[in-house]
Amino acid sequence: MAIDTTMKLELATQQDFESIIAFYDDVMDRTPKIELYARWQKGKHPTEEGIRVYIEEGSMYLYKENDTIVGAMAVTMYQGEDYHSIEWSQQVEDNEVAVIHILAVSPNAQGKGIGSEMIREAIRLAQTKGMKAIRLDALASNTPAHEIYKSLGFEYRGKQHLYAENTGWTDFYFFEYKEVTHIRFIEEEKWDEALKLVKEVFMEFEAPDYCEEGIADFMHAIGDESYLNMHRFYGAYQDNKLVGVIATRNDHHHIGLLFVDKSYQQKGIGRQLIQHILLMKDEEPITVNASPYGHEFYKKLGFADTNEEQITNGVRYYPMKRY
Repeated sequence: MAIDTTMKLELATQQDFESIIAFYDDVMDRTPKIELYARWQKGKHPTEEGIRVYIEEGSMYLYKENDTIVGAMAVTMYQGEDYHSIEWSQQVEDNEVAVIHILAVSPNAQGKGIGSEMIREAIRLAQTKGMKAIRLDALASNTPAHEIYKSLGFEYRGKQHLYAENTGWTDFYFFEYKEVTHIRFIEEEKWDEALKLVKEVFMEFEAPDYCEEGIADFMHAIGDESYLNMHRFYGAYQDNKLVGVIATRNDHHHIGLLFVDKSYQQKGIGRQLIQHILLMKDEEPITVNASPYGHEFYKKLGFADTNEEQITNGVRYYPMKRY
């Protein structure tokens, strides 16, 4: 079953507190085999005090449908001492690690892929905030969760025998996301690398939709110093390799370029780049002239057409806007 694209992740506020407690109580009451896998218990885990702290520090997130909570989780931008003894793939400071906690989906919405989508959102959130690692832990007995984490790019890194009020002494498995994307500003002296990626991706995926005039016009634009200087360039990097480029102008209110390396498409990198821009701009809407190839992609991210397809100097595009 497809996920309702009108649903989105929201930062929880204190006004949500009672609804969040009711949500977790319902999850514990009605989720099949929760006593076997997650072993959550009311008053012991998750606790009201813990949830209140997550809200206060800005770490609690909700997934809503028609103002009803269908999913919840905490994403902290730090790790605790329990994570120190694990042999991670890289050693980073505690405040450079994002950790996913108490992820739950309403019994009415389970089996629809919402949990997986929430984890993807947590990954994008952490990457947008510049975290160098993304980690989580789960009970050794929670084998269904292990499989979901692995399918989403997490790998098992070790276990610890720990005490928790709801479980007593038991084994916890620790997982780490394998592909962390870093998004950073591209200085002018590195534009050549970015434009090389832009040209390669354009020629393979977008040029087939353009006439010769349109291709020539696009190539002229990305070779025009005055055009380029109107933009601020940002790159998505994995292991210091540039895998995606976004360029904006008008104080981040218009997307001029967005291209992702062929080998890294369909991995959420384009979405991460746009989310990075959305966090920097003000309340005003953001616009884009979407190519035919990228038109559906922008729709999925909440952009709407403001006019029918246009053609200028052979370049085909759809004017779009997101509020």
